[in-house]
Amino acid sequence: MKLVWLRRSVYVLLTVLLISGVCFKTFSWGSGGQGTKWEKKVYVYMDDMSRGDDTPAYLSLHYRLRHLFFMVEPHAAHPIVFLGDSMTDEGDWAKLFPGVPVVNRGIGGDTTHGVLNRLDQIIALKPPKIFLMIGTNDLCYNRLLDDTLDNYDRILATLHRQLPDTQIYIESVLPFNDQIFPSVYLRSNKNIAILDIGIKKLAAKYHDSYIDMVDVFSDSAGRLSAEYTSDGLHLNAEGYSIWQAQLKKYILTNRA
Repeated sequence: MKLVWLRRSVYVLLTVLLISGVCFKTFSWGSGGQGTKWEKKVYVYMDDMSRGDDTPAYLSLHYRLRHLFFMVEPHAAHPIVFLGDSMTDEGDWAKLFPGVPVVNRGIGGDTTHGVLNRLDQIIALKPPKIFLMIGTNDLCYNRLLDDTLDNYDRILATLHRQLPDTQIYIESVLPFNDQIFPSVYLRSNKNIAILDIGIKKLAAKYHDSYIDMVDVFSDSAGRLSAEYTSDGLHLNAEGYSIWQAQLKKYILTNRA
C-alpha cells in the first residue's frame, strides 16, 4: 500500500514539474527541440508509470501532453490544420508558411487509431483545409494493412460528415531509409507502398486531393533519400523545405 502511494506521489510531483516548465521542453521536442538527457529520462519514466497493460500503443505521455496542449494553445480562427504523426509534429509550419494561419496537430508516434481518438479537436477548429499524413506507425505497431486502411476510411468519413466545406488533402506516407533506420514489424517500404495505394484509393472515394510525395523524397532504390533525413525516418531541415515546396500551391490557392 505504501509503495502504491509513493508511486502515485512521485507521478503527481513529476507531472506538476513537467507542466510548470521544468520538463515542459518535451512539447518542443516534437518541433525539433532536444531537451536535456535528464528531462528525457524523466519523460520516459513518467511514460512508463502512466501506462497500464491495456494502454493502446499510441497513447504515450507525449500524446497525452500534446492533446492537452492543443486544448489551450492560442490560434487564429479557422486555421489550416496539419494533422499526423511525428513527421507533421516536427514541422515548424508557421515558419514554413509565414503569414498563413496554420496549426500543427501532429503527435509523434501517433497512428490512425490515435487520430480517430482526437478528431473532435480537429472538427472544433472548423478549418478550411486539412493536410493529413498518417499510417507509418500503424505498421510499426504491427497493425495489419487492412485494419489501418479501415481506420483511415473512418477518419475521412468522419471529417467529411462533420466538415463538409473543408478541403482535405491526403499526403502519401513517406518511405524510410532502412539502411539507416531499422524496419520494425510490418513497417517496410514494401508495405508502405501498398498502404499508399490503399490511401490513394480512399482519396478517390472521397474526392479528396492526393499529394504523392514518394518520388521527390526517394532515392534510386525507393528509400527515403539520406540527404533529406536526420535519422533515416524523420526529416531534416532540407526535407521540410522539400515538403513545403510540394504543399505551397495547395496552401496558397484553392483546390488544385
